[in-house]
Amino acid sequence: MDEPFLPEYAQKRMRERSVTDDDVKWALRRPVGDPAPGQPGSVWIEGYASGNRILRVCVRIDDHNYVITVAWKET
Repeated sequence: MDEPFLPEYAQKRMRERSVTDDDVKWALRRPVGDPAPGQPGSVWIEGYASGNRILRVCVRIDDHNYVITVAWKET
């Protein structure tokens, strides 16, 4: 898997939500279940990040390395 592309908007959300680059990489490499539909052209991938927390990563449907935004899954 290639390195995730993190445009400025995704980086801003990561800073606001205390998500690291490694969290995004780990979540994309350790998915939980199948991707869920997002806004048109995107899907949400949930995966394990640091501390075994589940991170939700919204990516382009045609390029799962292009990160749109991220959010911690509510428990």
